[in-house]
Amino acid sequence: MVGKITDEHRVLERLFARALALFAGEGPPLEAREAFEELKEALASHLGAEDTLYFPTIWELRPEFKDRLRSFIRAHHHFRGLLEEITGLVDSDEREEATHLLGRLRHEFGRHEGSEEDTLRSLDQLILDDGAS
Repeated sequence: MVGKITDEHRVLERLFARALALFAGEGPPLEAREAFEELKEALASHLGAEDTLYFPTIWELRPEFKDRLRSFIRAHHHFRGLLEEITGLVDSDEREEATHLLGRLRHEFGRHEGSEEDTLRSLDQLILDDGAS
């Protein structure tokens, strides 16, 4: 599971980079909007899978991770709120503010990804240790 989530995080990072480059003036407005929509859909799908599939399954099997996983889900709600705010700015053609907020989301999500991946590696190690016992 760690590999799949890590791979998804790398794809999302590329989508963030592309959207930000286009928003920062390196591309036409329509292309920037399309890049943002692609990022938004991919991020929503990723967060939804973690919230409804991956994390609940993990905390059922490993209740000691429940609080940490719930904190990740709370962060996901925050990210969804930022996405909606950015969507409103994009719809209003407020490109500069949308770029700023998208950069903030990228930074916050990047830190979040690292925490998730560290947690999942810890989980993998526990599973390996249990199997060796």
